[in-house]
Amino acid sequence: MAHKTRNKLTKKEIERDPVGEKLEAGLLFIQRYQKEIIGALIAILIIIFVSQYFIGRKKAATQESMAGFITAGQLFDQAMNAAEMNQLEQSVQGMEAAYGMAMQTWNANSQNQWARNAAILGAKIDIIRGNYDAAISTLQAVLAANPDKTVVIPALLHMGIVLENRGSEQDMVNAEATYQELIEITEEGSQVEAEALRGLSRIAFKKEQYEQSEEYLRQALAISADTTAFENYRIAQLAELTN
Repeated sequence: MAHKTRNKLTKKEIERDPVGEKLEAGLLFIQRYQKEIIGALIAILIIIFVSQYFIGRKKAATQESMAGFITAGQLFDQAMNAAEMNQLEQSVQGMEAAYGMAMQTWNANSQNQWARNAAILGAKIDIIRGNYDAAISTLQAVLAANPDKTVVIPALLHMGIVLENRGSEQDMVNAEATYQELIEITEEGSQVEAEALRGLSRIAFKKEQYEQSEEYLRQALAISADTTAFENYRIAQLAELTN
């Protein structure tokens, strides 16, 4: 079989440098669109710097919110301990400091998880102090912020408690619905479910639905066996009312 012979390169083809031509074309392109290219590079650098700035700010905000929540929690625990030791003035001062720190943390960064937990602590303090309207307002704001389940559950639990404590007819209806919602979304057999069942038991008792109240309470005790003196009294009371 005859081999095909390759045509000899011309002098012009030998002198031609494809790589060099591409580099030259690239340089010409850069020279031609120099302003546009520089502008694009500046825009990219600005985006990078701005992104890093906001990432840094978000991280700092998270750390500040975490510190605020932890500090508020420690102040609250100290206030409760002072109350148990009958140091009422110290307890009041500690509670006020805890509330101030909790709400400051919440107001400074309401989209942060730690700040939302701080708001729930603030609502808890309002409940203890009898400021039910303020507690409800705070909890509504937390729930309206579309938090995740770890925030929704304690917020709903405290909402049920404060509605129950405020005690209007509509409040009791809303509290019952809140406790029912808690049972639906919380883990079966959890302490939160037990607390919700206790709430339903109290509401049923107020409505003179004694058999239902007893059933809820026994379900709660099946989850959390520890009983207080009041619960033992209520069980005995319900037994008398339903017999």
